[in-house]
Amino acid sequence: MQELFNNLGINWKLLFAQAANFLLVLWVFKRYVFPRLFAFMEQRKKRIEQGLEFRDKVEQELTRIREARHREIENAKQQGEVLLAESKNVAQAKTREALLFAKAEAEKLMAAAQVQGKREKEDMIQGARDEIAKASLFVTEKLLAKNLTQKDQERLLKEAMNYIS
Repeated sequence: MQELFNNLGINWKLLFAQAANFLLVLWVFKRYVFPRLFAFMEQRKKRIEQGLEFRDKVEQELTRIREARHREIENAKQQGEVLLAESKNVAQAKTREALLFAKAEAEKLMAAAQVQGKREKEDMIQGARDEIAKASLFVTEKLLAKNLTQKDQERLLKEAMNYIS
């Protein structure tokens, strides 16, 4: 075996020393470095898992919030539509009420104007009758004063007054 090592150019003392150094470094790594490295990697793994879990929770919460917001928006839209419909109905009712009130007021004014017109017409007719009666009396007095006696004049005057009234 010695010859094989010599033919290959391997020094067995140096190989043994390198193997011992390797084992020593391996033991130091295994004893001090690897446990800390593995602990660090385990902590890092746990933090990553916690971060992923937190991300999942946040995504779920965000989804829940979006759905709640969407429901609230839909609810607000529906309430807005209901309020709009109610306000339109109220506005239409108020408009109808105002139109009916205006129509009633117009009818009252027309009735009052008709009554006023009739009253004025009757007053004019009465005034005309009074004027005609005065004129008739005046003419009758003039005619009777010329042709009739005092007694006949009084009697005719009374008859004319009764007829006019």
